[in-house]
Amino acid sequence: MKAGHIDTEAMRLEALRQYQILDTEPEEAYNNLAQLAAFICDTPISLVNFIDENRQWFKAKVGLDVSEMPRNVGLSYLCQEQLKVVVIHDTLADEKLANNPVVTGYPHIRFYAGVPLITPKGDVLGTLCVIDQVPRELSEKQVEALVALSRLVIDQLELRLHVTKISQITEKLMAQEQVAHAQSEAARIHIANLLESISDGFFALDKEWQFTYINSQAERLLQTTQNGLLGKNIWEVFPEIIGTTFYCEYHRAILEQVSVEFEEFYPLLNCWLQVHAYPAKDGLCVYFQDITERRKTSVALRESEERWQLALHGNNDGIWDWNLKTNEVFFSTQWQEMLGYKDHEVSNCWDEWTKRIHPDEQDLVLQAFQDHFAKKTPFYVCEYRVQCQDGSYKWILDRGQALWDALGDIVRMVGSYTDITDRKLADEELKRQHLRSQLFAEITLKIRESLQIDEILKTTVTEVQKLLQADRVLIFRLETDGSGTVVQEAVLPGWPIILGENIFDPCFKEEYIERYRQGRVSAIEDIEAAHIQPCHRKFLQQFAVRANLVVPILVRDGIWGLLLAHQCAAPREWNEFETDLLQQLANQIGIALSQAQLLEKETQQSHELARSNAELEQFAYVASHDLQEPLRMVTSYLQLLERRYKNKLDANADQFITYAVDGARRMQILINDLLNYSRLSSRGQPFVPVDCSAVLEQVLINLQVAIADHRAVVTYDTLPEVMADATQLTQVFQNLIANAIKFCRHQQPRIHIGLSREWGVGSRGAEEENTTSSPSLPSPQSPVPNPQSPVPNQNEYLFWVRDNGIGLESQYAERIFIIFQRLHSRDKYPGTGIGLAICKKIIERHGGRIWVESKPGQGSTFYFTIPERTGKQWLAP
Repeated sequence: MKAGHIDTEAMRLEALRQYQILDTEPEEAYNNLAQLAAFICDTPISLVNFIDENRQWFKAKVGLDVSEMPRNVGLSYLCQEQLKVVVIHDTLADEKLANNPVVTGYPHIRFYAGVPLITPKGDVLGTLCVIDQVPRELSEKQVEALVALSRLVIDQLELRLHVTKISQITEKLMAQEQVAHAQSEAARIHIANLLESISDGFFALDKEWQFTYINSQAERLLQTTQNGLLGKNIWEVFPEIIGTTFYCEYHRAILEQVSVEFEEFYPLLNCWLQVHAYPAKDGLCVYFQDITERRKTSVALRESEERWQLALHGNNDGIWDWNLKTNEVFFSTQWQEMLGYKDHEVSNCWDEWTKRIHPDEQDLVLQAFQDHFAKKTPFYVCEYRVQCQDGSYKWILDRGQALWDALGDIVRMVGSYTDITDRKLADEELKRQHLRSQLFAEITLKIRESLQIDEILKTTVTEVQKLLQADRVLIFRLETDGSGTVVQEAVLPGWPIILGENIFDPCFKEEYIERYRQGRVSAIEDIEAAHIQPCHRKFLQQFAVRANLVVPILVRDGIWGLLLAHQCAAPREWNEFETDLLQQLANQIGIALSQAQLLEKETQQSHELARSNAELEQFAYVASHDLQEPLRMVTSYLQLLERRYKNKLDANADQFITYAVDGARRMQILINDLLNYSRLSSRGQPFVPVDCSAVLEQVLINLQVAIADHRAVVTYDTLPEVMADATQLTQVFQNLIANAIKFCRHQQPRIHIGLSREWGVGSRGAEEENTTSSPSLPSPQSPVPNPQSPVPNQNEYLFWVRDNGIGLESQYAERIFIIFQRLHSRDKYPGTGIGLAICKKIIERHGGRIWVESKPGQGSTFYFTIPERTGKQWLAP
C-alpha cells in the first residue's frame, strides 16, 4: 500500500471518529432513510453502512439479520474506490464479483446499488446501498432519489456533529461563566456561525417557550425576522399550531428529555416540514427543513405504483414484460388467469411462454418477433393459439413493442395478451355460412342452367363431404318397399364404397318411410350407444358407420330418397349447422328433381306440340299453295260467268252462279283464317290492361337469385300500361334480362330497360331512374337504332333492353330468333335456344316487332314494340 493512500485512509478514519457514530444505538432518522431507500428502489435490503479499519458497521438496516461484516467482504469498496454511484444489475454477470462471499453466500447478492457517503470535506465514511437477491434495473429517478437520500444521511451526521459541538461549547460556556467577556463573545459568535452555516432552519426556545435564537434559514422558511420572534412565546406567535403535532412533540421532548423527529404539513406556509427537536438544559433546540418537493416525489412514486397496479388488475388483457438481457418474463395475474393458472404456477422463464404456443404457429410467432427486432414492423402483432392449463387452446391476439438502448441493442419488450377465441369462433362460423351459401349458389345455378340431375347430385355429395369433413356422404334413391340404390357417393379412402349398390334395411319399415315423408331428420351420434334396433345397428356396421345424419329428399308430397352423412372413424355429435345444411340441400335437390320432372314433361309436351305445329304448318302450306290455286281458278271462271251471262239466263241460273261465287269467296276466307290460326299460340290469354312496371318488378323478384349471384345492376325507366297478355309479357322481359345476365360472364352485368314513344325522346333515367343495386349509377341514354332497323310510329311503344354482355355479329341478328337456333355450345352457355323465338312469337302475337342491335364485346340492345290500344296518352313527366 502506498504512503499517500495510508495517509488518506488515516484522515478518513479520523473524520469518522469525529462524528462519534460507530456502535451507537439505532436512531429513527437513519432507520427511516434506510426504509425510504428500500421503498423507492423496491428492494428487500437497504443499509446505512460506515467503514472503519476492520469492519463494515450498519447504523441502519432493512432486510438483513447481521449488524456488521468484515471489511474485506461485500461490495462497498466499489463506491469507496470510484467515489460515485455504483449500480450492478447482476453480480453473476461479472466473474470478479461472482466469487465474492456475499454473492456466493449470505445474503446472496445479485443486485447492488450504492452511493458513497462523502462529507463536505471529501472524506468517504461509508455507503447508502440497496440490495436484491435477483437481478433488476433502476430508473434514473430512482438513482437520483438514492443520491438525495445519501445527502440526508450526511446531513444527519453533520447535524450530530454540530449538535455535539454545540453541546460541548454550551457546557464549556456554563462551566466558564466567569471567563472573560471576550472569550464568551467569541464562543457565541462561533456558535452563531455554525448555526448560520447549516442548511436547516434552526431556532432555540427557553423553558418559557420564548425564542432565544433563530438563524437566517429559519427566517426564510418561516417568512419572518429575528426581531419579530426573539423574546416572544412561540404559542402566541404561532397559535395555529397549538394542538398539532408540532405542539405535542415539542412538549414530549421537554417532558421526557428525548429527541423527537417528525414530518408535518404546515398549512400557513402550505409546505411539509421535517423537524428534529433536541432538549437542552435551558430549553429546546429545533432543526427543520422544507421537504415539500421530496414529499411530492414520494407521492408521485406511490401514485404511479398504484396506477400500475390498477392497470394490471383492471384491464382484461394479460400483461407481459420480457427482459431480454436476463431472458426473464414477468406475467401479470390476468395473463396467468386467462390461461387457467394461479399465481406462482408459471415461472418467469421465456420457455414458459414459448412451450405453450401451438406447434403449428410457433414459426409464425418467432418470425413476427424477428421482424419486429429487425425493425421491419413498428409493433409486434400476432394471432396464435396458446395452450391452457387444462390442455385446451385459446386464440390470443399478442401485441408488444421492444425497447432499444443507445447502442441499438434490445433490452426489453412489453406487451399484452387479448383473448380473441370468441371472435375466431365467430369468424369460423361466418366461413361455414359462406361455404354453405357458395354451395347453395352452385347447386341453384346448376339447377337453373341445366337441371342435369346426376351432376347436381354429384356436386352435392362432394361439396358436403368437404364442408362437413365427413367420412362418407351419399344420396339414396328410395323405393316404395324400403329398398333403394345409392345413386351418388363421396367417401374417403379406406372406407367401404357402396355407390350403385341395391340396399335393403330389414328394419326400415313403412312407418319409418312415413316419418321421413313427414320431414323427419335422424341424427345418431354413436350407433353403439344409441337406442336403435339390433338389426339396424348390424345393418349400419356392415358399412363401417359409427355416426350418421339422415334427412329426407321430398318431391311434392312424396319422398324421393335420403341424403346421408356418415362418420366412420369415431362417434360424432351433429350440430344444428350441419343438420340445417343437409335439410336445405335436400330441399334444393327436391326442387331440382321436381323441376326436372316438370321439364321432362314439358319437353314431351313441346315435342308433341312441335309435331302438331309441324303438321299444322304443313297443312297450312298445302292449303295455301295446293288449294288456293285451284280455288282461285274456280273463282275466276265463276266471276267470268257472272259478268258474261248475268241476266241472260233464267233466274235460277243467275242464283246458282251467285251461290257458286259466294262459296268460293267464303272458301278463300276460310283457308286464310286457317293459315293465321296455325301461327297463333294455343295458350294465349285475352289482352287486358297491364302495368308494365308491375310486370318488371315481378320479373326482378323472379330473377333476384341470379341478380344477387352475378352482382348485376338493373336500372329501368318508368313503364306505361298497355293492352297485353300479362303472362306472356312477363316471359318476354324475363327471357331478355336473364339472357343479359347469362351472356356477361367476365364482368359485372349492367342492364337497363328503357322506353320511348318516338325517336329523340330520352329515358327517364336522368330524373326518375329505378335500380335494383346501386342508386349512384349514371343515367342511361336512349340508344339510337341502326337506320335499317324498323321505325315505330306514334301509336306504339318502343321498349329496349340494353346490356354490357358479349354481343354478337350482325349476321346472326335474325338467326337468334329462330326456334332452337344457338350460337354457343350448351356447356359454355346453358339454355334450350327457344327463349328469343318465344319472345318473337309473343311480340308478334301482340302486334309488335322485335330486333337486336349488337357488336361483339360491346353488348347488345334488344328492341320490341307494343301497340297502344287503350287510347291513353303516356307522357314522361
